[in-house]
Amino acid sequence: MVQHKIRIAYITEGLWHAAGMERVLSLRVNAMCHDLDITFITLDDGSRSDIFPLDQRIERVHLPAKTKAECYAALSAYFEQHPQDITVSTGGLESFVLYKLHDGSKKVFEFHFSFNISWVWMGQHRHGLALQIAAWMQTLRRILLARKYDQLVVLSRSDAKKWRRFVPQTTFIYNPLTIHPQSRSSCEHPKAIAVGRLHYQKGFDYLIKAWEKVAQRYPQWQLDIYGEGELRQRLQQQIDEAELSEVVTLRGVTKDIVTKYVNASMFLLSSRDEAFGLVITEAEACGLPIVAFDCPSAPHELVHHGQNGFMVPLGDVDDFADKICKLIADTQLRKAFGAASVAVAAQFKIEAIQAQWMDLYQKICHHDGR
Repeated sequence: MVQHKIRIAYITEGLWHAAGMERVLSLRVNAMCHDLDITFITLDDGSRSDIFPLDQRIERVHLPAKTKAECYAALSAYFEQHPQDITVSTGGLESFVLYKLHDGSKKVFEFHFSFNISWVWMGQHRHGLALQIAAWMQTLRRILLARKYDQLVVLSRSDAKKWRRFVPQTTFIYNPLTIHPQSRSSCEHPKAIAVGRLHYQKGFDYLIKAWEKVAQRYPQWQLDIYGEGELRQRLQQQIDEAELSEVVTLRGVTKDIVTKYVNASMFLLSSRDEAFGLVITEAEACGLPIVAFDCPSAPHELVHHGQNGFMVPLGDVDDFADKICKLIADTQLRKAFGAASVAVAAQFKIEAIQAQWMDLYQKICHHDGR
C-alpha cells in the first residue's frame, strides 16, 4: 500500500505539438501536481519548447529515443534511479516497451484515439475487403499490446464497451474542458463554425456538400472552418467548384478560438470518427447549439439530441443540411439549445475529471485498478 504521495510518470513523444492530446495532458498534470508527485517525460532532446507550459512542481525530463531499443534503455535507466508507483504510456513509441520494464510500477496505457480509428486512417486509400483485413490486423496488434498493461484508459463509454471485449482491464474517463469563456454566444449572428484539422477524419468534405444545400435556402449565412492540414487545397477546390467561396471560408489556425465560437451561432461537427471531440465541449461552453454526425465514438455522449443539438446519421448530408436549416430558421431554438449546451459542458470541468483520475490512481496503487 502506498503511504507517500503517489509517484507517477507520464511518457509521451513530445510536448511541442499543439494537438488535443498534448493540451489535455498538460492541463491534467498541472491540475493534479498538488496531489501527486509527477514526472513528465518526453522522448526528445528538449531542443523544441513545450507548447503547453507545465507547473514548476512537475519534474520535466527529456530522454532522447528514436527506436524501441533506445527507448527501453533510457526508461529502464531512468526508473532504476527514480522509481515510480505508476508509469503511463500515451500510445507512442514508449507503449511498445514500457510494459516490459521490471521496475515495480503499475503500467497504464492511455489511448487517445477511438477503437475504430484504423478504419478511418486506412479508409482514405483502401476499400472493401482490403480495408477490413488491414484495419482489423492493425487493431488486433493494438489489442494485444493493450492487454499487456495493468490498466487501459479510453475517452468514452462506448469505446470502453468495445475495448472490454478484448481487454477486460479497461475503463474510461472523459477529457476535461480546456477553455473557460467569460462570455457566451448570443446565437444571433448569421454564422456557423467548424473547427479541426483539415484531414479526411474530420469530414469537411461532407460539411461543404451540406452547406451547398444550406446556401440555397439561406444565402446570407456564413460558414467559417478553422484549422490547417493536408486537405486545404482539395477543400478549397471543392468550395470553389460549388461556388461557395462567398459564404464558406477556410480561416486557418487562430490563437483566439473562444472569440470565434462566441461570434458564431452554431457549431458543426462533420467528423467520420472522434475519440472524444474537445471542440464539442468547447463550443458547448461558449453556448452554441450543435449539429453533429453520430460517428464513433464519443459525440453522442457529448451532445443530447433534441436538447442542446441534433445528432445526424454518419454521412447523411441531406439530413445534416436540414438540421442546420432548422436551427437557422428558429432563433429561439438556437438560444434554448445554446443555454442547454452550457449546462452540458459543466460536467467536464477539470475538477470533476481530476477527481476521477485520482480515484483511479488510488485504486491502481491498491491493486484494484480494474
